[in-house]
Amino acid sequence: MANLCISNLVYGNVYTHIFLNYHLKSVLENITEETNFNNSVYFIFTDGGNLDQIKAHENFIKLSTFIPMSFFVIQGGLNYQGRYHFQKVQMQHTVKYALEHHLLMHISCADMFYGPRFFTNALHYFSLGHEAIIVQPARVAFESAAPLLSGAALSADALFEVAFNNLHPLWTSANWDNPYFTNIPYHLIWSDEKSICFRGFSLSPLIVVPQEWMLSASGCADMSFLPNLKNQYFSEDWTEMPCIELQQLMSFYPPFSRKCANTGTLAQWAKKSIPPDNYANLNRYMMFKKSTDPINHELITQSQIVVDSILVELGK
Repeated sequence: MANLCISNLVYGNVYTHIFLNYHLKSVLENITEETNFNNSVYFIFTDGGNLDQIKAHENFIKLSTFIPMSFFVIQGGLNYQGRYHFQKVQMQHTVKYALEHHLLMHISCADMFYGPRFFTNALHYFSLGHEAIIVQPARVAFESAAPLLSGAALSADALFEVAFNNLHPLWTSANWDNPYFTNIPYHLIWSDEKSICFRGFSLSPLIVVPQEWMLSASGCADMSFLPNLKNQYFSEDWTEMPCIELQQLMSFYPPFSRKCANTGTLAQWAKKSIPPDNYANLNRYMMFKKSTDPINHELITQSQIVVDSILVELGK
């Protein structure tokens, strides 16, 4: 049984559309006798312009029968450019409520889509004493992937196929072998024809036990939480808790440079953009593949060699 405070920031026409037709659909597909959300709450932070649209949607109405849904209107003009400021407002309110009501906390996003048993498998690790689960959603192009997600619920392997065949340019340019390597290398990937080995400075603590220090954390939990967590579960197998982010093609565009990857250049970027406590995150990896396919250990080894070089450049 879930005991969650789920929180989301939903604004603008496109994000509202994704939230209603895909995000909420995937939450509904995760409701089982084992994970029924009876003891949970769902907070929606918005500028108020989409309230009527959300309340009238069949997925919202259906989910409301399983979990109480509450709205919080944020003044100040919600927009993509200012999202981190509003995420901090969302974070502070959610942490406070979760602490007061002894709930686990899940800061979600409007374009998050969950695969089968995501919540059931994630919550299992809190019963083992972990204070956070670290899982990286695959970054997928919304425009091409969305039609493939509109029908019946997909298996984890089928969702992987959708993700791998519709990767967002932010990730295709993050491939270490791409001649037009990313100019924002928070994430790095290595791949073969069946799988992806992911590493990143930025890792996603998707569900956490709320703590007092989180009240003053930034809106970017993937950067601000991890150095302060003590007993996390890092998933190395994406199919264990499958999830994707349905990101618009315009997001982060253009994500690529006109140069190949270079450990020295990347290290110089990291010194300006990444808190030193997050450098060691690169030593973690996660494999994206079908459950029936073997792990390509060569990708893990190749990526670790690159990471070791980057960390030397960073003085670690």
